[in-house]
Amino acid sequence: MQTSFYAWLVKKIIPYIRFTTYYTSMRGWKYHQVYDAIQPGDIILTTDKRKLTTFLIPGEWAHAAVCVSKNKTFEVAEMTHTDYTKSTIADVCFEADRVRVLRGKFSPAYRTRFINKCKSFEGVPYDDQFELGIKALSCSELVWASDTEGVLGLSLKDVAGLGRDYISPTGIAKAKNVDFVIDSSNLVERVVT
Repeated sequence: MQTSFYAWLVKKIIPYIRFTTYYTSMRGWKYHQVYDAIQPGDIILTTDKRKLTTFLIPGEWAHAAVCVSKNKTFEVAEMTHTDYTKSTIADVCFEADRVRVLRGKFSPAYRTRFINKCKSFEGVPYDDQFELGIKALSCSELVWASDTEGVLGLSLKDVAGLGRDYISPTGIAKAKNVDFVIDSSNLVERVVT
């Protein structure tokens, strides 16, 4: 993990490998239900069953992000191979087969601080070493570092087998102080008459 070859693979090759040339299975009607349910301050977990990174990241979830607004321009802060990334909810949904939204048990004031802290990491590079800290952040570390008071009760269990504390998307899914909002795998298409 310490070599420049490894860093090159993590940033320039692995993120682009999908075992199909076809789209994800996310459908527009699912996206609209997720968009209706999500609120700023919510945590987004995703997986794409055909993407190489899903096979490399242990656990049920492969990516984590934070909804920071619903302004249709910069709605989601995430750490990707391109570093701190400003995305929309649609970007995140349509790059996944499955999306789950969790809501931290935050006071309104803390929710605002959580969002502002998350936005403050703009310009931070991606952490390809997966070392806890804020000089570089992985997707899950962005959530962890934004929760400055530890309200979420995140698990730092070493599910990746790195031999040190590590926060993973699946660790976020198992946080003690989050409420389930929506999961695209459980949705039923609404019939409009």
